[in-house]
Amino acid sequence: MNKRLVLLALLIAFALPMRADFDAVVHEIESHRDLHRVRIPFIGLARFCVWIVHPKGVHDFQLATFEGEASDIDGRFIGNLLTRNAGQGFRPLVRAYSKRGKQEWTYIYARPAGGAFELMIATHDSHDTTVVRAVVDVERLQQAINDGHHGRVRVMANLQ
Repeated sequence: MNKRLVLLALLIAFALPMRADFDAVVHEIESHRDLHRVRIPFIGLARFCVWIVHPKGVHDFQLATFEGEASDIDGRFIGNLLTRNAGQGFRPLVRAYSKRGKQEWTYIYARPAGGAFELMIATHDSHDTTVVRAVVDVERLQQAINDGHHGRVRVMANLQ
């Protein structure tokens, strides 16, 4: 019985978000009056499995999804929110807005983390908003980028 309690306590501890920067971004988005967070069952267990297996070079991830009629969320506001709350060392890689106003946007911020990159991704369409934090191998990230393009892309290990 004690072994089960210890295992359960460890699973809960590992399943809880470990990054205050991710939590700060999620909390600010969650405070928007038109959005509500959608809980994903077993996401903590999936995260624990990723820590053990490292599929496709992913070492860790966190995911938060929101639903709601939040068409008034300004992507530039979220960009500023990420700049303030993502954490030290994060640099913007992608800032994309739809041509139809503020309805769709995507931000990708990254920072080096040893032999890996820590990515913070925020995206929004007319009904859903998603925030993802992932730690991925530099080589696997470069391979994924190159597989999606005809030309070669070099991922810099230093974002400065």
